[in-house]
Amino acid sequence: MGRPGWRPRVLLVLALGTFLLWLAPPATDLWADDLAETTLRFANHLYSQEEYYRAIGEYKRYLFLAPEGGEAPFAAVRIAECYAHGKRWSEALGAAEEFLRAYGSSPLAVQGRMLKARVLIELGKGEEAREELRHLLDTHPGEPVAAEAWYLTAISLARESRWLEADEALRQIGSQSGRFVAAQGMRQVLAQAPAAKRKDPAVAGLLAAVLPGAGHLYCERPGDGAIAFVFTGAFAWATVEAFQQDHQAVGIGLGFIALSFYGGNVFSAVNVADKYNDREERRLRLRLAPYEELSLEVHPGPVPSVRLTFSF
Repeated sequence: MGRPGWRPRVLLVLALGTFLLWLAPPATDLWADDLAETTLRFANHLYSQEEYYRAIGEYKRYLFLAPEGGEAPFAAVRIAECYAHGKRWSEALGAAEEFLRAYGSSPLAVQGRMLKARVLIELGKGEEAREELRHLLDTHPGEPVAAEAWYLTAISLARESRWLEADEALRQIGSQSGRFVAAQGMRQVLAQAPAAKRKDPAVAGLLAAVLPGAGHLYCERPGDGAIAFVFTGAFAWATVEAFQQDHQAVGIGLGFIALSFYGGNVFSAVNVADKYNDREERRLRLRLAPYEELSLEVHPGPVPSVRLTFSF
């Protein structure tokens, strides 16, 4: 015959076990959390190896597994950054906008907005980029992010050959900023691009019309100017001689040739002026290129930092 008190004790143990199981998280949730964390670590590894397209897939996988996870904003902004590294600007813009829609109140929103502005510059949408940067300047005055915003503003203006406005933006970067040295270097390059160094195509054409070859001389092409002067002058003299000697047909033929050289001289002078300006601008942009290779490390406060590092 069994002990009379065993049943209540067994029931108590079963009830306690059931209660503990009810409190414990489901095994599937623990497995999903582990998988999400592993996926994020793998995505970061691929990113560090510069395998950006593969990293995009893993960051997206993490967002699928843990859409409410604490690292979701980080994964979302990294997707946009990976597209930027791959110079897939349209996809980068879309990813940045998606990040801002979903995590616009996140501490990482500053980095997302900065990245969006950078991508807009590359897409040739300078005014839209500056609108994003103005938002950062309004919301973070006097903070490190403001210097970054002024610097990107200067780059966007320089891309549009608005040299004086770019220089004015760079003036806003204080000596305490980490961007100060680069800003001063960029200002020195911009100082080499005054309007006086450009050749006015209209002036070149007018000079060539007044005196063949003068337009080329104005554009610092003395050799071409000499050729234009000699050939145009020679055929004009030959035309006059032919008419003076009553060789009408020869005179008319030589006249057409002289007019062709004269018109070509004017057209060529205008074209040479345009090429001169294009060449000087390319040289300037080559000197500006090192200042556009940015490593954006913005720390507006005690928030996790995202290293937005890319060269354009």
